[in-house]
Amino acid sequence: MSVHTMRLVLGVMFLILAGVILTRDWFMPGLGAGFDPLRLSLGGVLALVFGCLNMAKWYVVWSYRHEMATPVRTPFQADPSLVKPEPPNPELDFTRQPDESVNNGEPR
Repeated sequence: MSVHTMRLVLGVMFLILAGVILTRDWFMPGLGAGFDPLRLSLGGVLALVFGCLNMAKWYVVWSYRHEMATPVRTPFQADPSLVKPEPPNPELDFTRQPDESVNNGEPR
């Protein structure tokens, strides 16, 4: 069992346990007669906290995995048939050797 599934199972188990403990007097009044009611209520609150904590952790991991699984579209790009090819700018061509005629034969 993976940690992701175990968090879900523990969260549901703790929430059911908290529900049983906190509603014991409404459904079965004699169920907690032999125990301290303050300690039972505290145990129910702790079970509720642990259940909510496990469910929150499970939901965060689930939503992260769900977000990462969503396909992402590539951004819109211009149609290549509509783009007009322009000739290269000779002023920005730095691969040419300097012409000697431009400098009148003088070395640099």
